[in-house]
Amino acid sequence: MDLVYDVVVVGGGVAGVSAAIAASRIGARVLLLEKDMSFGGVLTTALVNPMMTFHSPARQVIGGIGQEIIDRLVSVQGSYGHIDDPIGFVKSITPFDPEKMKSSLIELLVEEGVDFLFNSLVASVSREGDSISTITTESTGEKNRVNAEVFIDSTGGGNLSIRAGAYYNIGDGSPSSCQPMTLVMRIGGVNREEIISYVNGNRDDFVINEHTDLSYLGIAGFFSFMNRIDDYGISFKRDRLLFFEIPYHPGQVFMNTTRYPGYANTSKELTKAQSKGNIDVWRFMNFLKKEIPGFENSFLIQTGCHIGVRETTHIVGDYVLKTNDLIDRKPFDDSIAVGSYPIDIHLPSSAELKTISIPYPGEYHIPMRSLIPKGLANVILAGRAISADHTAFSAVRTSPLATATGMAAGITAALAVKHRRLVRDVNIDLIQREIVEMGGIL
Repeated sequence: MDLVYDVVVVGGGVAGVSAAIAASRIGARVLLLEKDMSFGGVLTTALVNPMMTFHSPARQVIGGIGQEIIDRLVSVQGSYGHIDDPIGFVKSITPFDPEKMKSSLIELLVEEGVDFLFNSLVASVSREGDSISTITTESTGEKNRVNAEVFIDSTGGGNLSIRAGAYYNIGDGSPSSCQPMTLVMRIGGVNREEIISYVNGNRDDFVINEHTDLSYLGIAGFFSFMNRIDDYGISFKRDRLLFFEIPYHPGQVFMNTTRYPGYANTSKELTKAQSKGNIDVWRFMNFLKKEIPGFENSFLIQTGCHIGVRETTHIVGDYVLKTNDLIDRKPFDDSIAVGSYPIDIHLPSSAELKTISIPYPGEYHIPMRSLIPKGLANVILAGRAISADHTAFSAVRTSPLATATGMAAGITAALAVKHRRLVRDVNIDLIQREIVEMGGIL
């Protein structure tokens, strides 16, 4: 089947959803393609929770469609909205129910008139000069030829751009340097009062905001217990437990603790990590039940549909965002979004984290040039796919910022179609004005 649109978005995480909505609002005919059977990306399929962060220490820095998604979730008791981070790592966190996010994202897309297809994997890309002319998608028993004026790549690793011939790097220069993967667990039967009592009596065993009252349970710690995991035959290494309560589900938490090194763009290494995770969860549950206060009667509800992938490939854009750009809070005339998540590197060969804080007010800017892949004329990057080096990527990869870069990508794509321009030639003042009118923050 041949499908023809103004803008085609590949990848239905929150970046892709935000891009599709934004482009439709500007007047483009939009198709959103997703390889899985739900929208939300790692937030829904890998259970990554909570979102962090919509705020710098000084102000809210993520608005627009990202905030609209949260408002929708709050209205259906799918989120508490933004709350202070009990760990103190960032200013705010935004816990949510992934099942309600799935339905809320579909509702938003339908309301905005966006067409979308699940179970659609890009199999091939055809180019005319520097532009993608057609992509071919495959699903069960079906192939589609999809044509568009502009394509938005929100695939995380920039897979669409790579298929089109874009330049890219892997991790910090090699597959073995990619940040490890995590299989998140949804656990029920947790005794929050027992956990709170233990935390209050042993605060030096936790990373905790000194002002938190633990009215919401977000825990990083139990450090003194973690040397016991080897006794349970658990294959991963980690120096702490990390878990967060699920809104409106008493006694349930998302446990984000496992770590599995590997290059997720190869089936062999992805399979190895997923398989280890599926085996480890039962040994890990045994460890929790026998060792950790408050988990004596806990039980596993589910794991993510697939293991959460942090890092694979980095597209080389017209501008590659660098580590010092974040630390020095470099200004850009073509800024299209503001981020505030710190540099946060999960080391593949270690149980520990490497973190670098951004000087107050803890904000950095994302230039439009980092959304344009070098050598391609009608492709825009969004979300984790934006161009950044390995260290800067560890800060800009998070979901709230993905909604902002997605919204900017969608606006730019629709304006390129409307004014018959190449994406890198769209007037930046016009892009920035539309971002602000749509509720974005610059």
